[in-house]
Amino acid sequence: RRWKMKEQKNLYKNETKFTKENLQTFSKFIWLKYNKFRYLEIIIFSCLFFVFGIIGAISQSVKYHKIPNTFTLIFVLIFAVVIIKMIKLAKGNVKINSQANDITYKYEFTENYLLISTELASQKFLYTDLSNIKNICNTEKYIYIMINNRQGFIVDKRGFENYNDQDFTNYLKDKFNDKYINFLDETKKKLYSIKDIIFCVILFMMFCTMVLSFLN
Repeated sequence: RRWKMKEQKNLYKNETKFTKENLQTFSKFIWLKYNKFRYLEIIIFSCLFFVFGIIGAISQSVKYHKIPNTFTLIFVLIFAVVIIKMIKLAKGNVKINSQANDITYKYEFTENYLLISTELASQKFLYTDLSNIKNICNTEKYIYIMINNRQGFIVDKRGFENYNDQDFTNYLKDKFNDKYINFLDETKKKLYSIKDIIFCVILFMMFCTMVLSFLN
């Protein structure tokens, strides 16, 4: 006697085409909302290091009547590049891999798992084990399935079949529990993690060390 496996019913189906537009929107989301605290940390401290490097270079020139040493110039250049890079990322100015452009991702949301597939590969996420998913982020036009702080899958809400926003939101809350973050609700802000705070403290200590070394 042959037993057939019961197929999972697709509760929600979506097709999203990987484009320059949605990648830029994703980049802005990562740096200005999802990793907002980390972005501000890097920008603020990079600006402080950059300004202090400029002041140090000028003081060397005035005090010792010589061109600033190579270390100071490299120091200033590095943080100038960091600042420019971070501003570009926040504006969505990112390079797009030509091989990844225009790839269509298919999403199948069933009762027990999420299936993500392309023409080349597929990946299944069981709702009983969500260790490979960091967060599900709900925004106005997109759902972002975050794998880590900087990588994730883009789900364009326009790509759903028979989509109802409230029903799908309830589905996400039920299946992903505390991993679900609603960025449409301004009263619910993403809390800063311990890693963010430690990173901020380390940068501040580095800055203080540089200031003291110049003063001495």
